[in-house]
Order: sequence, then structure tokens, then C-alpha cells
Amino acid sequence: MRNNRIVIGTRGSKLARVQAEIVEHRLRQVRPYAQIEQRIIVTSGDRDRKSDLSVIGGKGVFIRELEQALIDGMIDLAVHSFKDVTTRLAPSLVLDAFLTPESVADILVTDCDMPLAFLPKGALIGTGSTRRKALLQRLRPDLEVTPIRGNVDTRIAKVDRKEYTGVMLSEAGLIRLGLGNRVSIRMDPETFYPAPGQGVITVETRSDDRELREICSQIGDARQLQISSAELALLGTIGFDCRTPLGVYSRVENGTLRMKGFFVDETAGTFRECATEGAAEECVAVGNELALLLLQRETR
Repeated sequence: MRNNRIVIGTRGSKLARVQAEIVEHRLRQVRPYAQIEQRIIVTSGDRDRKSDLSVIGGKGVFIRELEQALIDGMIDLAVHSFKDVTTRLAPSLVLDAFLTPESVADILVTDCDMPLAFLPKGALIGTGSTRRKALLQRLRPDLEVTPIRGNVDTRIAKVDRKEYTGVMLSEAGLIRLGLGNRVSIRMDPETFYPAPGQGVITVETRSDDRELREICSQIGDARQLQISSAELALLGTIGFDCRTPLGVYSRVENGTLRMKGFFVDETAGTFRECATEGAAEECVAVGNELALLLLQRETR
């Protein structure tokens, strides 16, 4: 941050721009006289919208160029979807704010108005997520679930053109785009576990930019910081990449952090579910404990 000027780095998709605007609005509430502008950074994930994410580099394909722009001083902060963030941040960068999502649930946009149980056998469902595929096929193993890439509008258009019976998306993304009316089926996050960080907007800055870090700490949500810190700890301990189906549902109630999650051990052919809880202020320890339970290792 220089001379009261803040440059926000964001991807160029419609959803990414909306999320950057949400962050900009909060920044203006804290620093109303700052000169704030947005700069679009094209990422590897934006350039290649067809290849499977596991082939082109996993979660990091949506943040690497943004992080490099931060390191190079082209931008002062980067706005990410938290689910795209890896546990291996550059040493000079830090996540300073987490915004509570409108929803953490997965949803289906379909070409018909009927419950999941009544979708026709063999219906074609598109998703780029191994987690969503694993959970959906546990509920309806007779559905045909196939990979799909592209932004939200592109995926929904494929349903409208009858190329797919439905596509799975994040409810928070649709709400932010004003497309909440397109939700056909909402999955219960208590059992249809979200991705770690699903729906959460996070802000990344340079660790030595103390003034901007202080500002960013004021735009984040304290309870979401506890939840996201726990889920980040879980990811760091469990060490899986985006090819492993993994989900977690976390909430804070009356100072207690409750977490439960699943992963598919494809080597053993097992679906493993575990739950734990602890004091919210010990969020990192709670996240680590859930990871160890899922891995069936000794916990604290």
C-alpha cells in the first residue's frame, strides 16, 4: 500500500469481479478516502478452461499468477476463493481476512423441476469436482457424472441447451451472481460435505505491508477466521491434492468449533467419515485432529 492507494488483484471472471467488489466495498468502509482500483490478472486456470485441473496443476492454477503479482508489487492484495488456495503460500505472503459466505452448500441446476431421487436413470451431470462426484454417486450411483470446466454462466448454458441434465455448483457463487433462482436442488452440507473453504472469500497480502494488513484484519469476520484456520490446518495435515475426494463441514456454536468430514480412500476402496469438536480459539488443533482421525492416526 502506497500513498493511500490500494490495488486489488482479481481474476477476470464475472464471479471473481463480483467478489473483488465485495472486498472493495468493505475496504471503503474502513478507509473511505483511499484510492482503490482493481487489476485483472489472468491465471493458468483461466487460460486453459478445458483440461482437468489435476492435469494442469490442481488448485494452485487459479492463484499462482495473482501471488506473483503480489510479490512483484503489481498489486497490493489478492482476492481469492478460499477453496482455490493451497497450503503452500509463499513465505512473504499471508492470508489476512476471511469473509463469511452466504452459503457453503452445493447445488444442482437442472433442466427439470424434480427432486434428486426422481432424476431419470443415466441423467448426465457435470462437475469438475471429484468430491461432488463421489458424494453424488453415493446417493445416485445410476447417474452419469462427467467432468466439466468453464465459468458459472457457461455451465448453466450447457444445461439450458440440454447438453447436460444438470450441473453441480456452489450456492454462494449463484447468489453473488444474482442467479439464486436457478437452484433446482440444494444439497444438505451436514451430509453432502462442502469443499474446505467453499464459498469463502479470502484476502492475501504481503506479510511486510503492516498498514494494509491492519486494514484487512478489520474487513474479515472473526468467526469465519476460526473456521477457515481450522480447515486450512486440516488441509495442511492431511496433505491431499484436488484428485482426492475430500469434504468438511464446520461451524462455531457458543464458542465450540464442530467439524466433520469425509474422504474416499481410493486405494482401500473405502468412504471414511469422522467428526470432532473443541474450543473455537483452538481452531488449528481441532482442524489437525479431524485430519488425523480421517487418516486413522493417533490424535492429541
